[in-house]
Amino acid sequence: MHYGPFGRLHRRDGVLVPLRRPAPAQPQSANWRQGDRCAVLPIRTHLLGSLDDPAEVLRHYAGAVIQPGDVLTIGETPLAVMQGRYNHPANLEPSSLARLLCRVFHPTSSLATACGLQTLIDNVGPARVLCAWLLGTALKLVGSKGWFYRLAGEQARLIDDVTGTTPPYDQTIVLGPSHSAQVCRQLASELGVAVAVVDVNDLGRVKVLASSPGCDETLLERALRPNPAGNANERTPLVLVRP
Repeated sequence: MHYGPFGRLHRRDGVLVPLRRPAPAQPQSANWRQGDRCAVLPIRTHLLGSLDDPAEVLRHYAGAVIQPGDVLTIGETPLAVMQGRYNHPANLEPSSLARLLCRVFHPTSSLATACGLQTLIDNVGPARVLCAWLLGTALKLVGSKGWFYRLAGEQARLIDDVTGTTPPYDQTIVLGPSHSAQVCRQLASELGVAVAVVDVNDLGRVKVLASSPGCDETLLERALRPNPAGNANERTPLVLVRP
């Protein structure tokens, strides 16, 4: 509970402290998988949280197996979690706009709930969301789809509503990561290999959100199409791709 001149505000928050950490990947025991003209290594980590530093996580778990020419990928949700970009629905107060517009989205969309859409509104502003919906609806009527997500910004596609991520974050709404391109450049500089932030699902969809200069995104799309990291509780947010 927050208490002060504003009165009382009930908020829920928390941090994750891992009690055990898996051993880092080692060259002699690495379980490489054969991909499409490449080798792929899913790398297991502890359950990541906002106390973790992305550079330290990548260095600790993958440092012993990376070599020049590799591409090290990290999932967009694990990176967002390390950046603290998640919020419990109890901390949100859905506006009338969120309650109204959430009804027009497909029931499986993360924007189909008032709290999910309010998260986007808080991120990009109500005017942008409303304009994106009005223009998107008008263009959809003439056969051009997907404009809401283009106009509302990248976060409109990246928000994961409750139950959309690994426990305990399945109780929260997780945004997409912030400054992904800058993070990739920094991590690549520190590790000496290309780094990419990716969004992959079990349906074979691979989206490279950002990558360091010189990264072969075509290679990543081939390598990650089978979703080697998984979407369940594998705890393998890092995937090393070797041409």
